[in-house]
Parts: sequence; structure tokens; C-alpha cells
Amino acid sequence: MTYKKILIYIYKKISKFYVLLFGRKKMQFINDFILALSLDAKGYKNYGNFEKTGEKSFIRLIKNEINFSIDVGANVGNYTKLLLSETNSKVVSFEPLPDAFNELKKIKLEYENRLDIYNVAIGIDNNKLDLFYGDKKSEKASLIPNLEKLSFVGDLNKNKISVEVKKLDYFESDFSDKQIDFIKIDTEGFEYEVLRGAEKLLKKHKPKFIQIEFNWHQLIKKQTLYNLSRLISFSDVFRILPHGEKLIHIDPSRPENNIYHLSNYVFIRKDISNNYK
Repeated sequence: MTYKKILIYIYKKISKFYVLLFGRKKMQFINDFILALSLDAKGYKNYGNFEKTGEKSFIRLIKNEINFSIDVGANVGNYTKLLLSETNSKVVSFEPLPDAFNELKKIKLEYENRLDIYNVAIGIDNNKLDLFYGDKKSEKASLIPNLEKLSFVGDLNKNKISVEVKKLDYFESDFSDKQIDFIKIDTEGFEYEVLRGAEKLLKKHKPKFIQIEFNWHQLIKKQTLYNLSRLISFSDVFRILPHGEKLIHIDPSRPENNIYHLSNYVFIRKDISNNYK
């Protein structure tokens, strides 16, 4: 009997006993408790400072691989500053919310030669859309209306402002003499549109790393991690673990990897992905 078969046999025996004890309605609170802990440890509900989320460790892991980076949905520039402080990469940041963009201007003064900033949103078309927000520098500002069902949004996004939206492909000529190594996308549910609007850019540059946030928004929009992965088919998919110095390679077609709690995924180009498995 192979090692794998032994593990499967042991699992089935434990599972049968566990279900016998805890597969009852009155015991579900224990299952919920264990599930919540497991999700936390596997990189779901993964928010907070960059030390806790593992994003700082991730950037340090790839710092020698990136020379040109794009930050889509930069907000007040915390991730932009992480890239600038931990790597030697040139950074281009996009943020549509005016007061948040003003914070990017301050970072630009410090890193004038390494940072370019644009006060626009990134999407699937070149047009204008309403941006819904609460606080003037809100990290939860979104181009998606009616997000009241999301408990962490609720009625916060009660304000709106019309903003300019551009495709990443619109800026491709600006990057024609560059090789884009890294793209971070945190757009509160607009990740699919960002990727769709970057088809030419992705085909030409094939970035080494693309980080996206996957959250409850995607459930509302009937999107899956699998669908997103098909837009970046030249890459393998990894999840950033909390406090972790390593990434975990995952299969986006598996249902257990399409859980709609906040998690950070990295798409790593297939020719270098073995270095991170």
C-alpha cells in the first residue's frame, strides 16, 4: 500500500468517526469554530497590516525579480510605499478617489524619479462611472453599486462621485519601452474588469507576478477564481499565507480554493513558478 493510499485510508476512518460525533445539528457550532480557525490559517479573511497578511514577506521574496510595477487601486499608497521601500522597482499607481490620490502626491514628492501617479480608475472600457464611497479616503470605495449585503461595507458607501475610467491597455504605449514585472490589483470587486481591459498589455508583457484580492464582491458578481485565472492563463496560481514567508500553490478549479472570504492570490508566470512551489 502506497503512502498516499495509507493517508486516504486513515482519513476515511477519522472522517467516519468525526461525522458520527459532529454531524448533528446541535454540534454545528463546533464545526463552525474549527472551520473559522482553518480558514484563518489558510489565508482567508486575511486583512490587516502587511506583516500580518504576509504581503511584506511576499514582496521581500520577489524583490530582486521586479524592476517595473503597477499598483491598480492604490488608495492612499500603502502598497505603493511597500514596493518603493522594499524594492528598487519603478512604480506606476492608479487611484480615482481625489483625497486618497492627494496622499499619493505626497509619496511622489519623496520618490519623484521612481513613482508615476494617475488620478483615474482602471476598468474594461474608457468611460466615466460612479465611484461609491464613505470616508473620503476609504479603502472600500468601489465602482460597484448596491454593496449593502456585504457586512464590511453595509451603508458606508452612501456617497458617489463620477470618475474617469481607463483600460490598462490605454496606457500600453506609455510602457512600450518597459517590461512590466508586477501588477497588484485591489479594486473592491472590479478585478475582472481590470484584467479584461488589460488583454493586450498582458499578452505583450506577460508579467512575472500579478497579485489580486479575492473577496465577497466576486460572489455578488458571480465570478470565480477559476474565471479570473483563465484571463491569466500563462501563470500558475498561489495564495499568500498570513505571516508566511512562502506561498502555497493551488488549483483554481478546486471548490475549496473558491471561498469568498478576503484572500490574496498571486499569479506567477509558468516559466518561473517552480521557484515558488
